[in-house]
Amino acid sequence: MDRIKKKMAKVYVLIVIESGKEESVISNLNRISNVTQAFGTFGTYDILTKLESENESNIQNDILDGIRKISNIRSTLTLTVDKKPGISKTNETEQKVLDEHMAQAFITIHCPKSEEENVLQKLHDIHEVTEADVLIGNYEIICKLAAPTYNDISEIVSKKIRKISGIRSTVTINVINKQGFIRNSVSM
Repeated sequence: MDRIKKKMAKVYVLIVIESGKEESVISNLNRISNVTQAFGTFGTYDILTKLESENESNIQNDILDGIRKISNIRSTLTLTVDKKPGISKTNETEQKVLDEHMAQAFITIHCPKSEEENVLQKLHDIHEVTEADVLIGNYEIICKLAAPTYNDISEIVSKKIRKISGIRSTVTINVINKQGFIRNSVSM
């Protein structure tokens, strides 16, 4: 069920929090209307959240007046999604199955701006990649992938994603299953 994703204003916010406060922060994120996903992660960041809205200013307000005011958050990094078409290979039902039964990770990618379209197409050809978006700012692309285990994710990143011509570097953000939430996106 490949399709080009509907283009709404969208950002990912990577969050570093005080140790042991994941459930409290995720609970507070769930109260912010434009937060469509929040996942506990392991590595440099503790939580990855996605915000989507038909209006960019709603997202900015949710970040400034919502996320940044949650206690126990030490720092955030906002990754703004470009208006260029991204890819999505799953519907909501399929994604729920992946969230329940598979290891998942988000991969941020550095590549030359001139290579974004080529890299996006090559990511599309990797069947474990379930979605991808072009970013503005710190990284050029973010993609989400699913595999049976985290070892499989590591192998996909090293043997498939990092082998794509034009990719300079990647950062893997592994998702902690069952720590977070997904709710329906705002409809257009």
